Amino acid sequence: MGHSRGMGGYRALAEAIRGVLLRGGVAPRRQVLPIPGGAFLVMSAADEEVAVCKLVTVQEGQDPMVQAEVWARRLSTGEVFHLPGEEITKRRTAALSLLAAQVLAPRKAGALLIVGPGAQGEAHLEAFLEAFPLSRVYVRGRGRARVEALLQKARAMGLEALEWTGEEVPEDVAFLVTATPSPTPVLPERVPPGVFLAAVGAYRPEMREVPKALVERAALYVDTEDALLEAGELQGVKRPAIPLKEALLGRRAEGEFVLFKSVGHALFDLAAVRAHLGLP
Repeated sequence: MGHSRGMGGYRALAEAIRGVLLRGGVAPRRQVLPIPGGAFLVMSAADEEVAVCKLVTVQEGQDPMVQAEVWARRLSTGEVFHLPGEEITKRRTAALSLLAAQVLAPRKAGALLIVGPGAQGEAHLEAFLEAFPLSRVYVRGRGRARVEALLQKARAMGLEALEWTGEEVPEDVAFLVTATPSPTPVLPERVPPGVFLAAVGAYRPEMREVPKALVERAALYVDTEDALLEAGELQGVKRPAIPLKEALLGRRAEGEFVLFKSVGHALFDLAAVRAHLGLP
């Protein structure tokens, strides 16, 4: 087994994702197999230097609900690496949202609202604070202990942190993250104009974190074209949703605010592994 060097900061990982998207790689659609209480996912990708396979088990009632491991091979040497899948998934997802926000967010400063105070909510807090001047953090979630833990983490990072209990999204919110596996919307039907919304929790057609009324008014972007088939929010949507790669090349959508829908893709795991191994 080989040894890894660590992925570094979120901005560096965001740049690694940018590099993989623009240089290209090979990644088939992920396989999703039913298992008792959940699903088993197989995600693979490769470029000229690295081949990667991630195995993910999702089971309701387990703690953690999502467990993953990543295997990677450096093609020039044949060296094999077994890497921490949950950490890679957590950090690359937040770095992907960060990259999209850096490119697409209409406002580059303001409050951050996180709906879903689990591992992804925590990672997005870390990522957005690394790159943007956040005025405060709002948190909403079902688990009391997780809400309090994320509020305390934000305060320890020097931020004012409040639980969002209202019906309307606060007007000072510039960045909004939903990170729940909810089958029903977790947001109201209005957000402040110019918000950047990263919806990263729902990853199957029957899941929907964002209400239809919001989707209809948004400038729509997706992590890859696979999201058009997998994201519940985008089922039946007639307007084009622009893949992040095309957005990096300058293509833009029209809307009252930005919705970046992410369902995950093996190319982002490939980028995270490259960063983990210290590859440019």
